[in-house]
Amino acid sequence: MNKPFSLSFHIAFFVWAIFSLSLIVDIPGKYLPILEILPFALLGLAFILGYRFNRSLVIYSAVLFILVYAYPSVSDQLNKEQYYLSLNTLVIFLVMNVTLLCFYCERGIFTLIGMSRFVFIFAQLGAIIWFVEAQPVLWKSLILQTIFPALEIKLAFFEQVTLLVILSSIILISSSYLTRANPFRSAIFVSMLICLYAITLPAKEMLSYSALLSYALLLPLLTLISESYRMAFIDELTNLPGRRALNEAMDKLGKNYVIAMLDVDHFKKFNDTYGHDAGDDVLQLLGSRLKLVKGGGKPFRYGGEEFAILFSGVTLKEAKEHLDNLREEIATKKFALRKQERRNKNSSVAKKKKQRHVSVTISIGFAQQNDKLTSPAAVLKASDKALYRAKKKGRNCVSK
Repeated sequence: MNKPFSLSFHIAFFVWAIFSLSLIVDIPGKYLPILEILPFALLGLAFILGYRFNRSLVIYSAVLFILVYAYPSVSDQLNKEQYYLSLNTLVIFLVMNVTLLCFYCERGIFTLIGMSRFVFIFAQLGAIIWFVEAQPVLWKSLILQTIFPALEIKLAFFEQVTLLVILSSIILISSSYLTRANPFRSAIFVSMLICLYAITLPAKEMLSYSALLSYALLLPLLTLISESYRMAFIDELTNLPGRRALNEAMDKLGKNYVIAMLDVDHFKKFNDTYGHDAGDDVLQLLGSRLKLVKGGGKPFRYGGEEFAILFSGVTLKEAKEHLDNLREEIATKKFALRKQERRNKNSSVAKKKKQRHVSVTISIGFAQQNDKLTSPAAVLKASDKALYRAKKKGRNCVSK
């Protein structure tokens, strides 16, 4: 899931979660108990998948959301004032911890840091309970204090302190997302907004409350599944499908197809000269250019500086034309090195060459399925041999 699509999906999910509440009235009564226990089932699933894929943030967020879900069942003995004060306290607790989660780095689950984060969450909860029972007057004065007397801001049951915490969280998470976008950060943040909306519902709408908290727990899980797929099939550097995706795509090929193999000429020498970061820049820019290859070609990163392109339903002549145009375009293109690491002890020289533009060439080998090359694996092997022939011819050429 790429970053713009991820954010769009999370926003659409939030809208769906709100508007789908109207569908709950049509659910047969026998299924309602399932809806009430669904958040706990999703909590268990979060622990299983979070542990399996080493995503502790999914587990931490699930724990926070389930605490919000469990709150109505433990608030029956409170009077009206205590109920609203405790709700504001719960919101502050939720928002502050979600904000922290959005800035956490993955440190494992059963590590010292991972376990300390669990302890931190429940230590806060224990401290809040002690504070509410031991210092009720001070608790009330802190929650109900007016920060902006002239504005008299209040929304639903949220006091000014609570609103300030929510606003600060939105600003912090949104600004950090612009500079360091992260699908899990976006998912947890949107789930928090769903929880905040759920908390504003009247106590009698427990089914809607259950549905919304189920959505809040589900969104990070969907993101986890999507990101796991992306990590398995999409190359992180070039954003192209990787080797595993290539193998699956070859299994789906019909009878008329061409497979091309290509790599960057003298890439080791390039890395030795400009540094590996500069080499990564070139591979990244090359990957973006391969996405535009004509003839319906589908590019894949094969490994290292090698790439593969699958053409389906084209002739050998047509594929050669598209590949030669690609080779020529790359040979004439100048690449701007954004991460210049030229190995030079003179820092002033390095600064002058920071925006240096370089050019690279590629060699391409390709082969077509025929009576002798009957399988995609055989065609791929033949195109790899053709690539070596292109190298022997002097590089920067296309060979079959």
